[in-house]
Amino acid sequence: MHGTRRRSLRHPARSSAAVLAVTALGLGLSPALATTTAVAAAAPTAVSIPGTFNSEIGCAGDWSTDCNQAQLTARTDGSGAWSKTVTIPAGTYAYKAAINKSWAENYGAKAQHFGADIPLPIPAGGRSVTFAYDPVTHWITDDVNSKIVTAGGSFQSEIGCSADWAPNCLKSWLQDIDGDGIYTWSTKAIPAGTYTVKAAVGQSWDESYGQGGSPTGADISFTVPETGSDVDFRYNSTTHVLSVQTEEPTGPALGGALGALYAPTQTTFRIWSPDNSQVSVTVGGQTHTMSPAAVSGYTDIYQATVTGNLKNQPYQFRVGNNTVRDPYARMVKPGTTEGIVMDVAAIQPTGGWAPTPAITKREDAVIYEMSVRNFTIDASSGVDSAKRGKFLGLTQTGTRNNGAKTGIDHLKELGVTHVQLMPSFDFNSAVPNWGYDPLNYNVPEEQFSQFTAPEDRVREFKDMVNEFHKNGIRVLMDVVYNHTASKDTFQNITGKYYHQNQLSGTGNSIDDGNPMVSRMILDSLDYWVKNYNIDGYRFDLLGVHQYKNVDQWAKYLNTTYPDRTLQIHGEPWSGGVEDPQEAQKVRYGTTPALAGGHVGVFNGTYRDAIKGGTRDQILGYMGGSASNTSSIALGMRGSPLATKSTSTLTDPWSAAFAYDPEQTINYVSAHDDLNLWDKITYAGVTGGAAGKAGQIDRFGAGMTFTSQGIPFLYEGDEFLHSKAVNGDYEAAKNSYEAGDNVNAIQWGEKTTHASAFNYYRDAIALRKSTPALRLDSWDAVKNQMATTTDGPVVISAISSNASEPTSHDTIVVYNPTNSTYTVNLPSGTWKKVLDTNGATSATGNTAGSLAVTVFKKS
Repeated sequence: MHGTRRRSLRHPARSSAAVLAVTALGLGLSPALATTTAVAAAAPTAVSIPGTFNSEIGCAGDWSTDCNQAQLTARTDGSGAWSKTVTIPAGTYAYKAAINKSWAENYGAKAQHFGADIPLPIPAGGRSVTFAYDPVTHWITDDVNSKIVTAGGSFQSEIGCSADWAPNCLKSWLQDIDGDGIYTWSTKAIPAGTYTVKAAVGQSWDESYGQGGSPTGADISFTVPETGSDVDFRYNSTTHVLSVQTEEPTGPALGGALGALYAPTQTTFRIWSPDNSQVSVTVGGQTHTMSPAAVSGYTDIYQATVTGNLKNQPYQFRVGNNTVRDPYARMVKPGTTEGIVMDVAAIQPTGGWAPTPAITKREDAVIYEMSVRNFTIDASSGVDSAKRGKFLGLTQTGTRNNGAKTGIDHLKELGVTHVQLMPSFDFNSAVPNWGYDPLNYNVPEEQFSQFTAPEDRVREFKDMVNEFHKNGIRVLMDVVYNHTASKDTFQNITGKYYHQNQLSGTGNSIDDGNPMVSRMILDSLDYWVKNYNIDGYRFDLLGVHQYKNVDQWAKYLNTTYPDRTLQIHGEPWSGGVEDPQEAQKVRYGTTPALAGGHVGVFNGTYRDAIKGGTRDQILGYMGGSASNTSSIALGMRGSPLATKSTSTLTDPWSAAFAYDPEQTINYVSAHDDLNLWDKITYAGVTGGAAGKAGQIDRFGAGMTFTSQGIPFLYEGDEFLHSKAVNGDYEAAKNSYEAGDNVNAIQWGEKTTHASAFNYYRDAIALRKSTPALRLDSWDAVKNQMATTTDGPVVISAISSNASEPTSHDTIVVYNPTNSTYTVNLPSGTWKKVLDTNGATSATGNTAGSLAVTVFKKS
């Protein structure tokens, strides 16, 4: 850059301890081993910023610990922090913090004692730089490399700031010591009460963020339940969302401030009632009138606190003359509107929580959709009879059918990373109905339980999730917040739960446009992650919901659980009806705006291009159609936006919608409509698993496993499960309430169709071992992936190395023709690693007909 210059990063002698530290660091030793000098415990009397810019600010030389111009000033705000603002000319510099004008105690990058130098690039023209140091955490920072973020709000005078809403008081300073962009601050100093807050950047209100991370967002409310409670503030510098977590009363059933909030000596009951002031709760044979209560983040709340230990006691809300269910109930008495007081957080899985399986990026996921009942209800599953069709049947290990692995052992053999459970919350219908008719969003479905005692039912679900995790598999829930079983579910509380337009096609669409309904959904999502260790969600009819609300829910979850890499996706359509607010809803065209929340959508456009319609007899590209080659090429690349942007698109149904590959869920089969095998045979393709029908099945599935994005498959597809019993395709097209003879997995099919299973297993293994098939950004796809077409054949050359984007190491070929295709491979030694039969290791450059072929450079 013109006008800049690079300064030497060499230090002068810093005392023997300092030299030892530098030498040790140069040898790769950790900062903790880099010196034997003890860190001083006393508060510093001086803090300086010696560095290569010292001479630029008036010091006699660089790396000066005692120069007056490099001394920070002790703050007078009671924070104990030190700070200084200086003007530095353009250049590339480095610095550290030195304590008491000596190198004997100094701190560098990431607050490390004798840590690495902190680089400081100053742009052309120079600029003023504010430095700040915290003697407690030893974080030394500047407003070039990071931000100086404070929580400014109505609580600051209570913690010792001179006034409330003081952005320059560092007693509420949020710090990002590890440099991940997440700034945090925790305190016990805020007294009990309800407060408001915003995130201030740069110690002023010139840059600040309120609700939803918006510069014009409203103040963020939070309640401290009792003096001495932990209050955690977290600011995401990418989304600008500030979240506040407060300690709930002892042993709460976490997940929102409504419902029955248990403590050993009392339980607080709360319900939203915007239309009726006659609200009561009956518990222990006594009815208690509920009164209006101010609860931070909620409106029109009625509350009653009942003394005594009410754990596991049933309770009944009443609004007006109607008994009503508790929308926040953590457990219910089956078949009634009564809730059960629970201490869910205190119930641990057997043996305690295991670590969540690691996943580096969302594109590493391979998602397997399953029904709790369908997966193990048939005796061929090998699952114990008491567990068949139940939560714990999903995780019983050691099961076999004719020697072939079944159940969770089968999933591990297949190689999937996530299971997506079809509705497992409390629903209205009787099994084997799939359960897309919710009653109680926060309660595990009792028909999938082996137990009746409330605590046992909670522990059972936790055990299921925990056992999946122990076996390396994450767990997603299929959630149905777009409608309820009927309007009777919530109507007698208030009609404001429901939308005026019946967008779900069921006559009872939930209206998340109402802030309290949106908050109920967010609280439910938070509840399952926090209490049951759920790893993400599939939203049924996500298109019913407002995309800005979905973005808020997702950003909250990802900010609150930053280490979880939660998977969130859904259907970007409604129930097949006109929506007058379509521009505000989740569609392909609004998906770019959900990138910050890492929200993806099912790619129905790519699905239809591959296999044709979901219920017709017309096959798409996998059956040899050449009419949609461009759609295949786009889907193969992860359906990227034409121009990288998080702005919404003019066309709500644009096929090029993904800001990031993680936003496209690639699939050819799901629980709705004809599954893949039935679609192929319904179209009249013959030859069975060993013939053309099986070849087309492998071709269709193979495209989902080798396209950019996230692959998804439906239970039984991997061994050609059919729901068309005795040729009844009409029942197979919509089998949500069909019997077990239709939907239950028949595990003997795994042996019968072993070649299909082997292909699916091999394709998944190849995906997991091939970084080029899992690119993780729009830029990576643009720069590292060259896609061409030759007639109907689609070829992609991909580099797994971002620093050498045109050095392609993987070639993927989709050939829908009936002839072998000759591939023009780049120079080098190439090996064919996948063909129509699965894994291979062959030379040559041919791609078989009706097949995915993958070549890798060796």
